[in-house]
Amino acid sequence: MKIDRRVLLGGMLAAGALGTRAAAVRAAEPGVSDVVLPRLAGHHRVIIDTDPGNDDAIAILMALSAPSLSVEAITVAPGNIRYDQEVRNALFVVELAGQAGRIPVHRGMTHPIMDRPYATATFIHGRDGLGDFEVPPVKQQPDPEHAVEAIRRIVRQHPGEVVILALGSLSNVAMALLLDPAIAPMLKGIQFVAGAGNAVPPFNAMADPEAADIVFRSGAPITFGLGGPTDSILTREDFAHIATFDTPRSRFFMRSNQKRLDFEMSARNAPGSVNGDPLATAMLIDPAVGIAFKAIHARVELEGQWTRGDILYGENRYNMQPTLPPNANLCVKADNERFKRILFDTLRRS
Repeated sequence: MKIDRRVLLGGMLAAGALGTRAAAVRAAEPGVSDVVLPRLAGHHRVIIDTDPGNDDAIAILMALSAPSLSVEAITVAPGNIRYDQEVRNALFVVELAGQAGRIPVHRGMTHPIMDRPYATATFIHGRDGLGDFEVPPVKQQPDPEHAVEAIRRIVRQHPGEVVILALGSLSNVAMALLLDPAIAPMLKGIQFVAGAGNAVPPFNAMADPEAADIVFRSGAPITFGLGGPTDSILTREDFAHIATFDTPRSRFFMRSNQKRLDFEMSARNAPGSVNGDPLATAMLIDPAVGIAFKAIHARVELEGQWTRGDILYGENRYNMQPTLPPNANLCVKADNERFKRILFDTLRRS
């Protein structure tokens, strides 16, 4: 899908205006809250927008196994690895979850909206995205409807009910908002995984900064996290515990995530693997996983040799500039033990 730069700039301006009108509504949510945000509570219709590497795959498996979530579609965004392989991985995980033929997988934007190059992350996901796991052929084929059109259709069919679980770059989501800004207030929420807390800029925002900027200025209700290691950590002991389940799902987890565990512990000095995507999914399944949230005004850096794609927030009293109204809720604390219980329950199933 191509878009003219004039359309892009016009859409960005419209998204910004819509965000200003919606800010007063979101500002009513507490600045720092230890209660569940209203948009996270209850049953959700979910669109999973994803770039299936190993953590995305586990998050998808969790969502497809949760009685409280109705997954309407999986849309594939550019991100972790080669795009065609991401699509194959998404189709495989649907089959692994026992949902083949029931959950549509939509191809979407194959590149960032400005078509700029971006880095992939095979060093943590493996060549094909799922660690040492080799994806077998699957019967299900991608749905012919483009991901952007699927997002617009589903949100319009179910106003106030749909949460977009955004596990990768925001290219598809941003394009849907550019083409149809009116869907922003129709969304129940966007649950965005920006990236690992120890990666600057966070990967999913860096992959398509213009898309992230459009989404944060759209007026859509956004909750996001930076994948803090203490909140989503799985230690070597947790991996050993998962291995004892000896189910197809647990065996898939072990083969696809060992590379992530080794990289996080050796290169980032983390106490285990960091799992932002599964944590965000667990928060939709059980809102009590999110312990504290902060209402912030988030902006995306679009320039800078080293900071392009970084997400900036905070008050500005030192430079005498007013702090803008909140446009997002940042999860600042989550329950690691509750998260792990949901993950373990998913992987125990045969």
